Amino acid sequence: MCALGDAYRQGDASMGLVSSDKKAAKLYKRAAELGSLDAMLQLGRMYDEGLGVKSDKKRANQLYRAAADRGHATAQFNLGQMLRRQGSLEEAVVCYARSAQQGYTEAEFNLGVAYGKAQGAEFDLDEATRWIQRAAAKGHEKAIDALRRITHTHASMDS
Repeated sequence: MCALGDAYRQGDASMGLVSSDKKAAKLYKRAAELGSLDAMLQLGRMYDEGLGVKSDKKRANQLYRAAADRGHATAQFNLGQMLRRQGSLEEAVVCYARSAQQGYTEAEFNLGVAYGKAQGAEFDLDEATRWIQRAAAKGHEKAIDALRRITHTHASMDS
């Protein structure tokens, strides 16, 4: 059911489907009711962005949290993003950490930034560098740039 929702979101011509966020949302709702973590994530995004459904941040938060609590790395990251936007920085860092520990690249970068800027976490340059290095090793452009700045700053301080 979730895969069919994806097909409607993208408009899968091979299946003869025209893109329809409303149909996708209905399918995701049913799949989420049946326990699909991916459907919870996708439906959360739709509520978060108002795609095919009326924008509802509270419902998006509930869906992200339900999938995040069951270990879905992307949902953990998205919940962290939502919490950060709402100013709940410490809780956002907890979400980023759970996601980053599963290897989710965006979460690794955001966790590194949180440590580096003391946003929701105590300033810890070693932890910041460690997480940013992990993201940079996977080709994350912002992490690569941040790592260059960190390395340049360290080199300047050593001089």
